Amino acid sequence: MISTFICPEEIINSNIMQKVVYEVTKENAFLIAKMLLKEARQEEVLQEEQYLTIEELGKLIGYKKTSIYGLVQKNKIPYHKKGKLFFLKSEILEWLKAGKKISSREIEKKANEYLLNQIL
Repeated sequence: MISTFICPEEIINSNIMQKVVYEVTKENAFLIAKMLLKEARQEEVLQEEQYLTIEELGKLIGYKKTSIYGLVQKNKIPYHKKGKLFFLKSEILEWLKAGKKISSREIEKKANEYLLNQIL
């Protein structure tokens, strides 16, 4: 099955508007989607491997510079120091995930699972 859509492109040639028709087959659509997904994943990896300044980190996590300096002084946040402070975005995201607290609902669910396993 071939889907057809029209993409208007303005071509400056005697003020004539021309329309270009593109034909997309299922195979082409699948390849295009696959390429876009691959590109998005590569961009995500590049963004996570990005070094942040203390100002950029503050915007990312919503902390003031003084709070971040306090965390650095107590070695409670991952950082790199080469003359000035830098923070690797992937390390910060992992640090944030590691700080997740278990909710009451999750504790109750785990307790119920444990009790059920003890009975069986």
